[in-house]
Amino acid sequence: MDTFNASIWTTDTTEVTDLFYETGTTPKETNRPVFSITFLILVILAASTVLTNSLILAAFYVEKKLRTYTNYFILNMTIADFAVGFLCMPIRSMVHLFDGWPFGKVASIFFMGFQNSILGVSICGVVTICIDRYIATFYPIQHYQKKSIRKATAVNVFTWVSSFGLWMMMSTAWDFIQPNNLVTSSGFSRPNYSLTYTSTLFMFALRFGLPFVIMTGLYIRIYFRVKNIGSKHLTKYMKKKKTNEKESSVTGSVCTDEQSSTATVASLEEGPTDIDQTFALPGMSKNVEKSESSRNIIKNDKHDKVTESRASLEDGKPKNVSLAVVPHGGKRLAALENQITNKPQRESRAEGQKAMRTLTFIVFVFIVTWLPTAVTVTTYALFPDFSHYINKKVRLSEISRWVAFSNSLVNPLAYAMAQPLFRHTIVKIICRQKI
Repeated sequence: MDTFNASIWTTDTTEVTDLFYETGTTPKETNRPVFSITFLILVILAASTVLTNSLILAAFYVEKKLRTYTNYFILNMTIADFAVGFLCMPIRSMVHLFDGWPFGKVASIFFMGFQNSILGVSICGVVTICIDRYIATFYPIQHYQKKSIRKATAVNVFTWVSSFGLWMMMSTAWDFIQPNNLVTSSGFSRPNYSLTYTSTLFMFALRFGLPFVIMTGLYIRIYFRVKNIGSKHLTKYMKKKKTNEKESSVTGSVCTDEQSSTATVASLEEGPTDIDQTFALPGMSKNVEKSESSRNIIKNDKHDKVTESRASLEDGKPKNVSLAVVPHGGKRLAALENQITNKPQRESRAEGQKAMRTLTFIVFVFIVTWLPTAVTVTTYALFPDFSHYINKKVRLSEISRWVAFSNSLVNPLAYAMAQPLFRHTIVKIICRQKI
């Protein structure tokens, strides 16, 4: 990266110097816009980023089912990515239209601070999702009991405050307190943290190195944990299936005996038939009356217990009522009672799988889009001559920077791929269907 002395912030008579290299390149005038294919591609990239993130925001607004605890972290990243596409990318593309930075030194310092801060928010969002998924995997009960929309909102606000607090201090306040009067070949003010190799690597470690280590480490642990839990569930399922098969063979014979006994009891409960009445002996009518009265008592007792069970369920305070005596609707009442008494203590398996898919896509996209910048910065710090030669040929640093910007474009696509509800809602919005 070339650096120039610009004490008056003009480019016509300024002597060209480089902090690390000697170069014969001079800054160019930036008052004449020159349209190019590169500028058009960058504008299309910025517009696509704004469009995709706008669709995610619209889907979150119109579909209430998307407003879950995990998706509030997605919302935070979407807002940050929208700001990247709406502000950072169009302003950055002005360099290719004017062949340099046309807005002056003060605007350059503020823009560099804002750009680093908003990218930091997006990166912190990925780290936050990884940490939350780690807690949900290893401590599911505590995670389920403590998660709330208010907690997710507080964490999201913290990512903005911490990111802007760090990068505006390091990238903006430092340059105003100790101005260096240096500019890059693109016309931007050179930040003080980039003047030495050590500080450059340290700041990039905060931006990429540390988040990369945290994300990959947590993701690997989560992956193996989920894999082990899945194998255990499969083993338990197979054992349970074998046990059920053995029990079904035993209960088959029992059921036949029960059916025969039930038929006998039913015949007795039906009372004497016409033939029995014809050949009734003296005193038999009294026995019949007694049996009928006993059956009425049993029916009334069952009816009272069913009424009491339903009343306890409607009050929302289940009582210790035995439902075994209820002949009709007993299973339905038992299911209702279980729904009231047995509250879920952890998130469902479907929610966990959806969150895991989302995390996988986000981590993969982050590594792919930020890896070129990591290689460029590392090469610049360790092999400056080689890095300077490559940048003069293909402007590798600028290309890697825009690849990192594209992370804000691909993230919404990852959300749509990981969660079908996002995808279906977006399709309905585009087709103007009623939701």
